Amino acid sequence: MFLSQKKLVSNRQRLTRGFLEILIYPSIWTAAGVASLTYFVQETLGLPHDWRAVALIFATALLFYNLDRFLDSYIQPIPDPKAQSYLLHSSFKLFLLVTAIAVGILLYQAPSQVRLVSCGGLLPLIYGIPLLPWVRGQNWRWYRLKDIPGSKAWIVAGIVTYGLIAVPLAYAGTAFNRSTALITIFLLIFTGTNSHLFDVRDLKSDQEKGVRTLPLIVGVRGNRLIWTSLNLGFLVFLSWFWGSGWNIPALEVILPILTVNLAFIWFLSPETPRNTYNIALDGCLFLPILLTEISYLLY
Repeated sequence: MFLSQKKLVSNRQRLTRGFLEILIYPSIWTAAGVASLTYFVQETLGLPHDWRAVALIFATALLFYNLDRFLDSYIQPIPDPKAQSYLLHSSFKLFLLVTAIAVGILLYQAPSQVRLVSCGGLLPLIYGIPLLPWVRGQNWRWYRLKDIPGSKAWIVAGIVTYGLIAVPLAYAGTAFNRSTALITIFLLIFTGTNSHLFDVRDLKSDQEKGVRTLPLIVGVRGNRLIWTSLNLGFLVFLSWFWGSGWNIPALEVILPILTVNLAFIWFLSPETPRNTYNIALDGCLFLPILLTEISYLLY
């Protein structure tokens, strides 16, 4: 009996390690979650299901997150030794190069309007690069865009939201309208909650490197109150549209998502294990399309 339990624990640890090395460390889990939101946008707005939009968002997200983590591995090392070692391995650098080539190929084959809106995607490439010299007395350092006080998570949420809206619309040749505006606000709240909660995880690391994120500026409790207000405020805002006969985005999709957001906002802390953030919190990115498909089956 004891040996059986020990083997079970060993197998579980092996599966967890494999999941981390295959999906988490190379950011495939996160990029796939972001890409699923592309399909959610297409489905909700009634756009054609163009796989090219999903592929471009996936590859771009993969490049964005991995490039940021790669640069951080030299400037702001990850507190997880295994993840830090993974990012410094030569195979990861090759993976980063292959991802960049894939993004280039997808953009080359994309329609001209897609390439045009994708110019906004240049920001992620310089997001974590030291660009601005700052001298104070005899001390000086190079600042990154993410070093602007309170901007780090907002930049991530804004970039992701822009791509999720602009790319599918460009592939479909569809104009921005009121339905699109509602989806845009939802995505900004949804991805903003996600990115600011990751700043709660990185509180100690950001503090050591002088990165003034929102949780550092207002405190963890202040961050919770702000994002609780934004999630509940968005729900009240949408209630007016639902009451007027609009169901975009659908109540049965949005309500569970905002509930999950609130649960994470109040239960995640700087002491929560990193893998809870990496697996569970980023796993929530799949919720919108999952709940959308379930709602279609039920109704």
